[in-house]
Amino acid sequence: MSYPEAIEVGGIEYDINSDYSYALACFRCINDPEISDLERSMGVIGILYKDCPEDEAEALRLAIKFLQRGKDAKERPDKTPDMDFEQDDHYIRSSFMSDYKIDLDEAQMHWWKFYDLVQGLTDNCILNRVRDLRNYDLSTVSDPKTKAKIIQAQREVALEEQLAPEEQQQIDDFYAQLK
Repeated sequence: MSYPEAIEVGGIEYDINSDYSYALACFRCINDPEISDLERSMGVIGILYKDCPEDEAEALRLAIKFLQRGKDAKERPDKTPDMDFEQDDHYIRSSFMSDYKIDLDEAQMHWWKFYDLVQGLTDNCILNRVRDLRNYDLSTVSDPKTKAKIIQAQREVALEEQLAPEEQQQIDDFYAQLK
């Protein structure tokens, strides 16, 4: 499969930084509660594009589409996330090593391929075992001792609460502007 290495904005093709590390940097920028929407926009454009397109609004819309692997911007799902690229970095790295024998410290990989490989990790890898634990349905456990152990394990691998509701609203408003 051929992955995009450029984005056409206003009839001009612009080379992009397509490596997964740049995509993850874009997400860190998008989710940074310390910066304004304008700073987020300029940050994503500055990280992703090798040269800045003139039509920044269109460049941003297409950058978000690239980050969503070719899909148009949409509302975030109501489902509670069970994975975070930044918080689960060590699980992702060890899972890539165990499943694919890929050392992410040495690998250069297109963002879309990286995402596909994350989705294709085996059930036995540490990342997916942690995700399963985060999603474990406690209503299926009747033994109080077992339930307490599972609750404790869930607490140990729980994702940190990242944003206050008003901060999340700012992020949601940012995505809504892209529609």
